[in-house]
Amino acid sequence: QTAMTALLAYNNRHVATDYRFEPIRNKHIPQLMDLSRGFFEDESVTAATGSTIDNCRKAMEYVFAYTIAAHTVSDISRICYGNATNKPVGFRLAHPIYRDPRTAPFTVPEPTLDQQETSLLTPLDNTMSKIWDIYPEEEVVYKGEVVYLDRKYRKAGIYRVWMEYDLDLQRIAKETGANLYASLCTARQTKGWFKKLGYQIVYTSSPYVTDASGDLKRLPQGEIHWRSPICTIRHRSM
Repeated sequence: QTAMTALLAYNNRHVATDYRFEPIRNKHIPQLMDLSRGFFEDESVTAATGSTIDNCRKAMEYVFAYTIAAHTVSDISRICYGNATNKPVGFRLAHPIYRDPRTAPFTVPEPTLDQQETSLLTPLDNTMSKIWDIYPEEEVVYKGEVVYLDRKYRKAGIYRVWMEYDLDLQRIAKETGANLYASLCTARQTKGWFKKLGYQIVYTSSPYVTDASGDLKRLPQGEIHWRSPICTIRHRSM
C-alpha cells in the first residue's frame, strides 16, 4: 500500500502543486451543492428519474450531512480546489455505513423527502442494501459514495489520485471496524476506473428504475454496480 501510494504521488505530483484537498466540513456545503449541479447532469440515476439538484436539494444535503457527521469516525472525504483560481473543482465522498443504523457512533436526522427525491434514492438504497445479503457476517461496510470532477478538470490527473491515493484500508479497518470496502458505481467512467483498478463486481442491479410518475425507465449508463477490491480489508495483513 505504501509503495503504491508513493508511486501514485510521484506520477501525479503536478496534482499536489496545482490543486489542494480539504476535509469536507459544514462550511463547504454551499460549494458542494453548486458542484452537485454538474454531478446531477452527468449521473445515470438522476437522468432516468428526471432528478436535478433543484428538485432534490434535501436529498443531497442529507448525503453531505451524513458524510460530515461520519468524519468523527473516519475522515477521507475531500473537496478539491484549483490553486490558480481558488475555486472548487470536485469532491470525493466515502464513509462507513451500518447494517443497523442505530449502532452508528453518530446521528443524522433524516429529512422528509418528496416523491421526486424518493424516486432518486430508492434504487440507490435498494442496491446498497444488497451488500448485507452478500456479506451476512458484516455489520459495517466502508462505502465509496461519490467521486465527482468538473468536466474541465477530468484530464488533470485528479480522478486517478482520488480513486487510489490515501485509501489506507488497514487504517479504515482500525477506525471503523469495517472488513469490507465497496463502491456504488452508476456512471460508465466510474465503472471503468474501478475495473482498471481490479475491483470486482459483487452485485449488479436491474437496468430499470421507477421515476416520480411511476413509469419504468432504463438507466442510460447501464446497471448500478457494487464493486469491491479482490480482497476484503480483513484478509489483508494488519
